[in-house]
Amino acid sequence: MNDVIWSYSIDKVLGSGFSLESLGIKNWALSRQKILQVLEQLRELQVPILGGDVYKLVNGVLRSTYDNWYCEPLPNESLLDFVERSIDQAKQYIESYNVKKRNDIFFALVPEV
Repeated sequence: MNDVIWSYSIDKVLGSGFSLESLGIKNWALSRQKILQVLEQLRELQVPILGGDVYKLVNGVLRSTYDNWYCEPLPNESLLDFVERSIDQAKQYIESYNVKKRNDIFFALVPEV
């Protein structure tokens, strides 16, 4: 798959969230439930996740919480293994992030393009 089609596919999957363009970031932030679904879609597309950021919705505006995670490929790690490990790590971070009974926390992913 060429980079333009691949990038379009990723943008299409992530684009269902809140745009971060007002913060100068070409990305989207999604709710916990939605981002977990998106991770499975990206797994199917075999897109590794380099990390992500957490945002809080304050008076209708997304603000960074400065919480984040990252994942780098290991030496000699295959792309498929990196995809699996990076998505599993993202899921673990998101699932363990304290969002109990809150709908104001959103997550943005940094896919490898």
